[in-house]
Amino acid sequence: MTPPLDGLTFFLDRGLGSRIVAKALREQGWRLETMDERYGKQASQNIQDVQWISEATSNGDVLLCKDLRIASNPLEARCIYMNNSRVFGLKNRHMTGPQMADLFISMGTKIGNMARGANGPYVVSVSSDSLKRRKLLFP
Repeated sequence: MTPPLDGLTFFLDRGLGSRIVAKALREQGWRLETMDERYGKQASQNIQDVQWISEATSNGDVLLCKDLRIASNPLEARCIYMNNSRVFGLKNRHMTGPQMADLFISMGTKIGNMARGANGPYVVSVSSDSLKRRKLLFP
């Protein structure tokens, strides 16, 4: 049996930062890249969401984000749909870095199983007790 996160690479959006969450996930064996690592600290501040969504998905990455509004923003939802993106975002975006990391870690097996077993496009709300698909505002 393949461990749930083996073979998966995650891409963290800028809302999750580039230090606290990334460090905690890596310590648990998650393979990932942050916005700052991919684009550089300065340039990452100016990357449009549709660009990183498209590029990360083309790279085969599973997307982790802080803000579930990505599912209801018309441009971002369309990009997720057209690229068959797999997105996991926090149900509660008002969390500290350690809280965000702890939540992703605690739900890591479920996230890995879903990312491995279900093709995109989808946006999934991550809470302490469940993963729930969000409706995409596209098509």
